Amino acid sequence: MNPWIFFPLVAGGSLLLTGVLRRYAASSNLFDVPNSRSSHTIPTPRAGGLAIVFTFLPGLFCLWLTGFLPTHALVALSGAGGLVAGVGFLDDRRHIAARWRLSAHFLGAAWGLFWLGTLPPLPVFGHLVYLGWVGYLLAALYLVWLLNLYNFMDGIDGIAGIEAITVCLGGGVASVLSSPDGQNWLAPV
Repeated sequence: MNPWIFFPLVAGGSLLLTGVLRRYAASSNLFDVPNSRSSHTIPTPRAGGLAIVFTFLPGLFCLWLTGFLPTHALVALSGAGGLVAGVGFLDDRRHIAARWRLSAHFLGAAWGLFWLGTLPPLPVFGHLVYLGWVGYLLAALYLVWLLNLYNFMDGIDGIAGIEAITVCLGGGVASVLSSPDGQNWLAPV
């Protein structure tokens, strides 16, 4: 099976589900109402990120079923992503205190890092530096920082979606072009 078939399916499914979830948010009164800290001026529907989650997770599962994704990567990405998405959705429905959201973010980062395995050494001036447990701590802090930075940008109309599209497409193209055998197709999916 050609793994490239998953790209248009995941992208198209996400696009269709975005419209469905937008209508759901409107009918359920799930709006982000602007306040003094908001960058938008009109109420904006919430829960649109679920469209990505509802296509990304089944996409990962399909890649795993067809042998294109190792089990440890499936467990890492679906576990961490599912946890963070679930907490985000619950926070959209009813407020969850920042300490519990942050705890879930660190738990998701730890889960993902645990299942992805050993961190590679860092090349520094021609030498390989093995960071050990400090590397995991820095990686977890980075992941939680990045998640919260992205969540902050999500409050700016359209910027998070545009950034997600451009970064993923750019990373996917770079990944495919840098692959010695041209088979590194997972990043675009």
